[in-house]
Amino acid sequence: MRAVVSKPHLLSRIASITLGKTIGGPGASIQDHPEPTISPDEILVRVRAVALNPTDYKHIDAVSPPGCVIGCDYAGEVAQVGGNAAKTWAVGDRVAGAVHGGLFPDRGAFAEYLKTDSDLAWKIPADIDDAAAATFGVSAVTAMLTLNVRLHLPWAEECKVGQEQQQSAPAIFIYAGSTSAGLFTIQLARLAGYTVVTTASPHSFDLVKSYGANAVFNYRDDNVADAIVKEYPDIRVAVDCFSEGKSFGICDAVLKNKGGRLITLLPPAKPKYPGVEHELVMAYTLFGRSFQWLAPFGPKFPALPDDRKALARFYASLPELVSNKTVRPPPITLEEGSWDGILTGLDKLRSGKVSGGKLVVKL
Repeated sequence: MRAVVSKPHLLSRIASITLGKTIGGPGASIQDHPEPTISPDEILVRVRAVALNPTDYKHIDAVSPPGCVIGCDYAGEVAQVGGNAAKTWAVGDRVAGAVHGGLFPDRGAFAEYLKTDSDLAWKIPADIDDAAAATFGVSAVTAMLTLNVRLHLPWAEECKVGQEQQQSAPAIFIYAGSTSAGLFTIQLARLAGYTVVTTASPHSFDLVKSYGANAVFNYRDDNVADAIVKEYPDIRVAVDCFSEGKSFGICDAVLKNKGGRLITLLPPAKPKYPGVEHELVMAYTLFGRSFQWLAPFGPKFPALPDDRKALARFYASLPELVSNKTVRPPPITLEEGSWDGILTGLDKLRSGKVSGGKLVVKL
């Protein structure tokens, strides 16, 4: 089968991390690659569309060992069903989800076929196309992991859609609300009854409000944190959906009056103020397997069974949540070029040319 496969070796990856740029030429290419073999608990998926994430190019540039299939977010149709999975899946079913791309030779999404645990995928409703379905991958499940698992907010299927928000509703601060992760986090937090305060560029103000934000501030303003605290002085929880540069400092400044907890999507800086705690979340812990980056020297991450249960629960509820538009996909930009479009789109992400939506490639 065709697949986007990683090429770099350990020394070039370490150099890329150290110097902050790609060393040794392109880190991945489109190759012929062995088709995955499934276990009784897995399904084989013929991939029809993929969504692109920053984690994809970061794996290419620095994390992926040689010979790994890149890519996490996918939509397609079931091509083969393991014996234990036949109760819930049949050949031809439309399916979508996320896989742990970039670290294994047989699990990435940027391939003609991928394999996944049968309970860690969701059935696409008839009125949802593949491009939209592919966006409910890393960004969506990271929002769920952050809010429902780490912060213990009510789950989306437990919430009443359209219920009137109480004036006393607690506020949550979401940095970078116009990112895909931000838009999903806004929706799930608003469903849980929170007042959502976020940041974005002025041209995205209407976008984030249409997804449920109660208030939005320009992240470029020098006094943005002070402006937020003035209007919302009791914020105790925050989610940094950018997690680079000045975002940590702004989030800490929003939390400094009351102390509180900041969830980050990349390794956080040291908190700037006493009483503020930082915690990193990674969607990869949702797949229930231990893993290591930059083996044999890099950090190891244990299997977290409760995270895996959370992903199975979220994807079991997602068909209804999507059908009744309780949770909506982010705005979609189709990247032309099929397989070549994957690498072109990742270059756009790498250079910061994508905002306010999700790049999707149809294969």
